[in-house]
Amino acid sequence: MIKDYLKSIFYSSQRIFLGIGKINKGNQGKINFIDVGSVGRLPQPWLSNSHKIENALLFEPNESKNHKSNIIKLNIALWSNEEERNFYIYKNSHGSSLFKQNYEFVETKFDELFNRGNKKLNLSWRKRSKLVKTVKLKCTTLDKVLEQHNPINIPFHFLKIDAQGAEYDILKGAKKFISSESCIGMQLELFNLPLYKGIKLKKEVVDYLHNLGFKVLKELPPHGSFLSQNDVIFIKKEVKEQYISIVELIYEVYN
Repeated sequence: MIKDYLKSIFYSSQRIFLGIGKINKGNQGKINFIDVGSVGRLPQPWLSNSHKIENALLFEPNESKNHKSNIIKLNIALWSNEEERNFYIYKNSHGSSLFKQNYEFVETKFDELFNRGNKKLNLSWRKRSKLVKTVKLKCTTLDKVLEQHNPINIPFHFLKIDAQGAEYDILKGAKKFISSESCIGMQLELFNLPLYKGIKLKKEVVDYLHNLGFKVLKELPPHGSFLSQNDVIFIKKEVKEQYISIVELIYEVYN
């Protein structure tokens, strides 16, 4: 089924508008984009630069599949390997995760955390993080999806992950892709506080990617409850000449 979806997209020349932006408007697209945790629209600054994206592959567990033209959205949970895991759905659906909220950490540190960032947002954390239900999801790896279901071997260049603490685990299951020549940049939402139990924090992820040949290009200001997370932009330290234009595009998008 996934293979059929991908074929229908990657062989199509029709360019359409979705809520994520005008992908490849006027055939200006140069970069092939993977978005893991694609609730809502593309993240900025890519939403404003969606015309520069040629093909987009979007992943979001617990949402319906969708595909049109050169854009596909898959109801697939990515992880470090193939296994069935709990997916925790919270009242604030954007906080839903493969990890449990770390209620003990927040309650123990609440007086200290309350003064970090937006106090109104912080005060509502308990209500927004209430567990609504738990569902079982069959997880797979990004490497497996690309190996089995990329019918014409599109060279994806950029990986964005916003998976509420599962970024490191998804990267572990994407090691082949990350190590490929075509993977040039990433935007990851990384936590500097353990708001979910068992997650890897920002420094550990930065160190992991450093060992795979990536450096931090830019770190955006902290955001979220208690200023718990940052979007961090990575770029490959050394690239082949054929990908210099992709590097330049990434620098342009992030100013």
